[in-house]
Amino acid sequence: MSRHLKTYPAPRFWPIKIKEREFVIRPNAGPHKIVNSMPLGLVLRDVLGYAKTVSEAKRLLAEGKVLVDGKVKTDYKLPIGLMDVIYLKPADAYYRVLPNSVNKLALMKITAEEAGFKLAKVAGKRLLKEKKMQLNLHDGHCVSVDVSDPFNVDMPYRLMDTVKVSLPDGQIQEHIPLEVGAYVSIIGGTKIGKFGTVKDMPATRSPNKLATITIGDSDATVTLKYLFPIGKGSPIININGEVT
Repeated sequence: MSRHLKTYPAPRFWPIKIKEREFVIRPNAGPHKIVNSMPLGLVLRDVLGYAKTVSEAKRLLAEGKVLVDGKVKTDYKLPIGLMDVIYLKPADAYYRVLPNSVNKLALMKITAEEAGFKLAKVAGKRLLKEKKMQLNLHDGHCVSVDVSDPFNVDMPYRLMDTVKVSLPDGQIQEHIPLEVGAYVSIIGGTKIGKFGTVKDMPATRSPNKLATITIGDSDATVTLKYLFPIGKGSPIININGEVT
């Protein structure tokens, strides 16, 4: 794989101008796929505007002034994706990455209290020894939970559910199942960036099955894989703040 990326084949939702530069920052391998993320240097320069050049972005990172999910990051090619929490020390500002109907991903300003946790979608499970289950999360992290009966089909954590984890230690604080009544964010498809409540779920849970979501005063059908639970009945994260 090439270590370079030209502007034209870069994801279209990146805030860059095709004819302005020939090359753009290529994200390193990391917690998010290139089609669902932006490199940290691009976020600092083109999204937040805290750096005018890549060199300035590198300097900010080298000085330990940028934290992602509660940890200092120095890699300007680090992929930043859905639900990541960014803290900028010079501005004392916190941001959370949310889905957006215009640019696919947007940064929403949040409070310091809310920046103490993030939401992560369960993307996979693996049985470990001593009655433990490993949950593989959408951001590449893994957490282990104790289960009394790992083979019980009704065990609490299921694929496409969400867990609230503390930052920076990554401990599970709350479980938000994908079920009727759950408040969800739509992270893909034609209704990306919208929020609503699950009205009806299919009898069998499969990523390509359709669920009925109440968005405002109307209902819509959305594929399960595009649903990200963010609360039980109401959102536990800020979805009405200032978007960048």
